[in-house]
Amino acid sequence: MKLLKLKIENKEGFRSLQQGFEINFHSLADTEAMEQFRPFCFAGLNGSGKSNVLEALANIFYHLEVCVAKYLPESIKDLSNFKRTECSPDAFTLEYLIGQHNRKLYTLFYFDKVIITKKEGKEPQMFIQPFPFDKSVEIREISLTPPKVRDNAADGKEYLPAHIIGYSSGENEILSLPFIKSRLMHLDEYKQATRDNYDRFDEPENSLIYIDNNMSQAVLLACLLFENKKTLAPLRHIDNTGILGLTSFRINIHLHDFEFQDEITKSTIKTPILKLLEQNQLEALKKCATSWFSNRKTKTLWLDFHVNDATKLAFKEHFHSSLECFQFFRLLYELNNHFVDEETKIDVYRSKGIYTDGKLPVGSPRQDMFHFLDFYINKELKTGKVKDLLLRSFSDGEHQFLHTMGICLLLKDRRSILLLDEPETHFNPSWRAKFVKTLNDSISSGNPKGLPHGDFNVHLLKDVLLTSHSPFIISDCLPDNVVLFEKDEDGHTSAKKASELGIDTYGTSVNLLTNRIFKNKETIGSYAMSKMMEFKKRFNSGEKTENLIEELNNEFGDSIEKLMLIKEVTDKN
Repeated sequence: MKLLKLKIENKEGFRSLQQGFEINFHSLADTEAMEQFRPFCFAGLNGSGKSNVLEALANIFYHLEVCVAKYLPESIKDLSNFKRTECSPDAFTLEYLIGQHNRKLYTLFYFDKVIITKKEGKEPQMFIQPFPFDKSVEIREISLTPPKVRDNAADGKEYLPAHIIGYSSGENEILSLPFIKSRLMHLDEYKQATRDNYDRFDEPENSLIYIDNNMSQAVLLACLLFENKKTLAPLRHIDNTGILGLTSFRINIHLHDFEFQDEITKSTIKTPILKLLEQNQLEALKKCATSWFSNRKTKTLWLDFHVNDATKLAFKEHFHSSLECFQFFRLLYELNNHFVDEETKIDVYRSKGIYTDGKLPVGSPRQDMFHFLDFYINKELKTGKVKDLLLRSFSDGEHQFLHTMGICLLLKDRRSILLLDEPETHFNPSWRAKFVKTLNDSISSGNPKGLPHGDFNVHLLKDVLLTSHSPFIISDCLPDNVVLFEKDEDGHTSAKKASELGIDTYGTSVNLLTNRIFKNKETIGSYAMSKMMEFKKRFNSGEKTENLIEELNNEFGDSIEKLMLIKEVTDKN
């Protein structure tokens, strides 16, 4: 999918985005650019509103997913918890291009332009316009309301992204809220399927996935089990993570029960939480394990995996794809919320995003239904030595790197949108400088060639939106894809492309970008600069120039500021 435009139209706006705020993404006048990897980088000072765009998109897609859903848990049917006529933002226009899996080629000729509008207090509406997306083709409305019998999702489901991915390095509660609500919906969906004696349960209907530390383990595991050396090359490189492969891991499952009330006797009925998974996914997992054993007394199941080629073949036979494997682990992780009571769920469903983390309890190891243990990675160190290391021993920067690259590999051939809020905060300067290239390598490595109907361009399938304060990342993005956020004196937010402002970003020096975008002319820290200015005062007061220059050189490292100061005082003499 490729985003075209978002406009906020409700009177109250959305957070710092006022009514009338508009941001333009791809242009229909330059469709060739859509076939290349061109992430959108939102830049600006703190509080300028760049993260609010990610938050608005997450909220909008959450609202649409609930509107079109075939299945809704009873908790969401309560109008106090969700109303089709109320969204945040409550009035908007969203436009994007999207292709369908049932068509032969992923080329724009087979894409549709999707226009979603919502008026305040009204239900959203969806319209589609086939290629070439102009007046020569008719615009028609697509229903966002499922059939009354709810035997299928609404027709509009086919025109939504297959996956909406959220990630924030700063624990952005507003961004994570719709994803947390989705997790609770998944739990309720599964719980009611268990109560109603479904035969099996494969994956939740809702497409929102939030990548936190726990979920990233599932992402990495699925990638290392299914991907080949070519697609894993960006991770394997010694200058990135040096990961050579997966050595071993253990899965710990506590066999907890759901408790239901019998409608007739009003007695409590206990049903194993894994009832719908026992005969299919869980049995498949046992067949992939090197060994497994259970303790009936503690109601615990352990599965050990010593990973070799046979292990990988077993996973490919029973789970077929890395995404299918991930979806199973994702479901198990979401079942960790099984102990959350109905009152807490309702509190979260009605939450506007502030202090949501405090509302949702965190389970103890015994309350958890599922977690990984002894997750060992085979890693090449900078010294050239190869060593097995626990995943938990990796640095914050390495974990952050794996979050982002792993999910790109996992969704390389899926139509998706990635909302990444400052994904590089723990990176060293070298990693920041190569972040965009590595993202491109991760996505492009999965580009199939020589298919019967032609090459498969994965870049048309997804859009990547990220916020950043890093001039290194901005320097790797084209000016049409760098959006600068500013607030005027009245507090109104504007979002303009660097190309509109006449700012060249691609390949531009990070010092120049820091000056032009972040209004910071100095290349050294403020404290060092203040101390350097004290030397300038001493020069101006008449102290001996040669002695002060020697003292200046002894105290400060090399910088443009120091050279300019020395030149200034020597020119005066």
